[in-house]
Amino acid sequence: MVSRKGRSMSMPDKSLEKWTFSRVAASIGAITTGNDIIFSPPIKIDSREISGGDIFWALQGERTDGHAFIEEAMERGAKGLVINPESAGVSLKRVLREKVPSIFVKDTGAALKDLSLRRLEMLDLENMIAITGSVGKTTTREMVRSVAASLGKVHCARRSFNTWIGCALTVLEAPLDTRTLILEMGTNHPGEIMEMASMFKPRYGIITEIGPGHLEGLKDEKGVLEAKMELAKVGSLQFLSYNSDNENLSRAVQDLSGDIIRIPVGRTSPLYRIEDDRFDLASDGPSLSTVLETPSGKRNLKSRLFGKQNSYAIAFAIAAGDHLGVSKADQNAALESFKPLPGRGGFHISGNGVYFIDETYNANPLSMRQALVTLSEIKTEGKKWAVLGAMGELGDESDKLHGDMFAYFHLLDGVFLFGEPWSRAMPAGTPGNCRIFDDLSKLSDTLLTSLSRGDLVLFKGSRSFRMERAMKNLEDKG
Repeated sequence: MVSRKGRSMSMPDKSLEKWTFSRVAASIGAITTGNDIIFSPPIKIDSREISGGDIFWALQGERTDGHAFIEEAMERGAKGLVINPESAGVSLKRVLREKVPSIFVKDTGAALKDLSLRRLEMLDLENMIAITGSVGKTTTREMVRSVAASLGKVHCARRSFNTWIGCALTVLEAPLDTRTLILEMGTNHPGEIMEMASMFKPRYGIITEIGPGHLEGLKDEKGVLEAKMELAKVGSLQFLSYNSDNENLSRAVQDLSGDIIRIPVGRTSPLYRIEDDRFDLASDGPSLSTVLETPSGKRNLKSRLFGKQNSYAIAFAIAAGDHLGVSKADQNAALESFKPLPGRGGFHISGNGVYFIDETYNANPLSMRQALVTLSEIKTEGKKWAVLGAMGELGDESDKLHGDMFAYFHLLDGVFLFGEPWSRAMPAGTPGNCRIFDDLSKLSDTLLTSLSRGDLVLFKGSRSFRMERAMKNLEDKG
């Protein structure tokens, strides 16, 4: 039986046990059907990721409509649905017949926004932090999360959810006892960060760096800067931590109007200055030593992160920790035990003694350059190799920006490239240590026959070029 719930401006009971499908529906003027169960995370928008007990939220995108995968979500064990019944097609009959707990709305995207804001009102937050930047967003987010954990419940995305949809899901999944909420905000077109920041109203912001990325929508580095600076221009922001070593970013921050308290981080910062850092690769993995001068004195930290660029993430986390009132001891313990997320500098050793650096999550020209420089500076007993997928969403600058990378290849023993953008960008006089492949299996087989014990291999590329598969192929065969 379908029941209609009238629009209610009163919030659902703040008891998690009482946040049922019917109460959720009532809060956004929706319709419910099926059994009335607790509305609890995880909430998934991709039917392929559904497992038993998840809620499937069918969103209508530009390329695909989640309503086409309702039955797949049910087959995979979704315990509940949020759908537009008019878009469900023949799947609606099964939903009603099996009394699947469901919320019916006219616009699933609008409902996601609406419900996330209502959930936000239910949280008794002490801190709301938003992080953006061209590189280092997720690592910085996870480090801030680790540092803030000693203050009580901290919540952030379970993976790199940096669109408004990801932020909304992060808010919806936040436990009611959350005290610190951390949102990651990315962008590929103007106005996107402003929309997110205006929706969720963070008080503390971090801009990690500005560099070329998502140029199809942002045109050039100036466009990237303007897009990231949207975070600083939302009315709720009171504190802004930023990379002071980027002159354009630093100048833009100084030109801000209003009473935002500025917290610069970097090698030139007067507040949180990276005084020194050293990176080595030991037999048990990466070792990064960072010396940081802070308003409360010098800090010396050791972490297991890949590359000196991660000293910025450490500095941002310490600045945030100081702002939140986390003790030095708790900050140090959190950062020194920190482990990178998959695809962001993880370290692996194969059965035949080859070292892998996993940077497969994504790539843009700035992060690619950083990784190649770090790789070239590492002292190893064996050879150094790079397996590089192409970089996506670079627009008209793609050929030039890929071509710029070739200047770093001569420092390595071998470079295996995958993706047509590399072929277009290959300059005259390309180093003889480079090879381009159009088949991942062939790339892996060729690399496998080239490696010896003690060699070090970096895997990096944009998500669409599937470098994690190339790495797994090599691990499986090695």
